[in-house]
Order: sequence, then structure tokens, then C-alpha cells
Amino acid sequence: MVLVSVRDYEQRAHEIVPRNALDYYRSGAGDELSLRLNRTGFDRLRIRPRMLQGGSKRDLTCTVLGERFALPIAISPTAMQRMAHPEGEVANAKAAANRQVLFTLSTISTSSIEEVANATPNAPKWFQLYIYRDRKLTEGLVRRAEKAGYRAIVLTVDAPLFGLRRADMRNKFSLPPHLT
Repeated sequence: MVLVSVRDYEQRAHEIVPRNALDYYRSGAGDELSLRLNRTGFDRLRIRPRMLQGGSKRDLTCTVLGERFALPIAISPTAMQRMAHPEGEVANAKAAANRQVLFTLSTISTSSIEEVANATPNAPKWFQLYIYRDRKLTEGLVRRAEKAGYRAIVLTVDAPLFGLRRADMRNKFSLPPHLT
């Protein structure tokens, strides 16, 4: 099957990603109201073609915090990617680097800060940070990201507590034992 749309990728994920992981990735917290609102908001976006504007030279590049990227999109932080692919975040970061797209590593990744940095040494990367009660743990993550060459911290402040993810509760979700 040739994957040409988001729906195609979703369908393929249903075929190859273990159910426990799939439910984690596709669900949200509580009644999933924010998830539905996000999808509704995304569905309202429209591409407005500009006719007779000379389309022979298209340029989608953009500059963010002094870094030039091929597209005005980025890979947002997504937790525990090795549940879906053996290389997890490393594979995703390599793909982003290959296409000159910004990659942001999740605090809750299954690949270390250093593994991702070593796999993509010259690519710009950001690190998403949750602030933990243990401030030394938080500071340690920032220092590791800084030492590994991450160029920005994406501070997540809307999750002082993780939401009640009902699909995970039903599945008794836990990270597979071979992952950390």
C-alpha cells in the first residue's frame, strides 16, 4: 500500500502498532474534549491558492530562532516512540534532519537525549521539558540537552499533573519492559 494521506498512515498504524501503544498515541485525557477541539480546529484550516502569481519558483523555507528550515512545520514532542518503531525518536529525528525540518524531543522519550543528538549531530534539535518537583532532575535534563547541542527548550507548563487517560486505564497501560 502506498501511503499518501494522514488517513492512510492511520490505517497502516492500526495494522502494525500494538494495540496498547496505538491507544496511547491516539487518545487524550478525560473526555478527550481538547483532542476533539484540536481536530476540529485543524479541519478548519484551508490552503488558499493564489492564481496567476507565478508558481514556477516556490519557496516554503522559513527561519525560526535564527535557524533556516525547508518547511514551516516541525515534529512536535511525542512520547515513547519506540513503542511504535524499534528506533523510535532516533528514526524520527533522522527523518526530520534529512528533510531539514525541526525536531523536538519529548521529555518522556524512549531514546535518550544523547542518542538522538549523536544520530543527528548537525541538525537543529529542541528539547521539550516538563518541570519536575525534583528541581535537580529538571536541571540535569536541561544541562544534558545543552551539552548535547539542543538549541532550545520547549517548556511545557500545562501539565502539572498528567491527565487521566481512560484508554490507558482500560488497557492497564505500562511501558513495555524492554523500554525505558
